Amino acid sequence: MTEIRFTVPAVPVSQPRPRAVGRMMGGKVSSRIHEVTHIKQADGTRKPHPINAYKATVRHAAALEYSAEPLTGPLGVRLTFVMPRPQAMIWKTKLMPRMPHVVKPDCDNLIKSTLDALQGLTWRDDTQIFTLQASKWIASGDEQPHVVVEIEEYQ
Repeated sequence: MTEIRFTVPAVPVSQPRPRAVGRMMGGKVSSRIHEVTHIKQADGTRKPHPINAYKATVRHAAALEYSAEPLTGPLGVRLTFVMPRPQAMIWKTKLMPRMPHVVKPDCDNLIKSTLDALQGLTWRDDTQIFTLQASKWIASGDEQPHVVVEIEEYQ
């Protein structure tokens, strides 16, 4: 059984929803769906969406731990997302343990962005994943935001 475990030292970013764009061309509506890769600023300029940097960081962390061919068997994946601690929850004298994170971003969108980044690097296709466990936490007082990825290949 192959086991891969690594930590991504980054603030988790959720996968943005695809956007539909429609245009009138010669009396007909032409529409297409595209993935969001840039964010339009108030001044009209565009900057890269944070998802690009997040996925690159996930791929880099995975490549440091696993450099063989993508796994081909059935997989079990466990993801632990540790989100930044809100300023209102930082205290000088009280304990600051890890706590469940129950606000946005949604866990399913965090999962999607992380799994998309790993496809083709640690496994061939998402369909190989037959069991998935994910949890979302607020960082403890001495903890930085990160993602722990654990992958098991079953034979």
